[in-house]
Amino acid sequence: MVILRFKIHSKPDKSDELMAALAEIITPARAIDGVINFDIARVLRDPDWFIATAVYEDGAALERQESLAEVHRVMAMLPESLVTPPERTIYYASLDPTLA
Repeated sequence: MVILRFKIHSKPDKSDELMAALAEIITPARAIDGVINFDIARVLRDPDWFIATAVYEDGAALERQESLAEVHRVMAMLPESLVTPPERTIYYASLDPTLA
């Protein structure tokens, strides 16, 4: 299992445009085979911050989701839209209790 956390800090004048583009990723991402959970949200105390969290069956499902045209559109927006570089963290987990 692969768990992704993606955090971005938008320029204030780009936040609404970026949120709209991020929202377009959710439905197609959730429809991809191997995507267990996929959510994107604004940070309540600072709406210029966004956090995406996703759980995938495996790395191949992550790659399928990242190949979406909607993801490419957002990634193209980031250089002009962000205050700081994105934070991307990937965790690998197992449901096998013998590996704990």
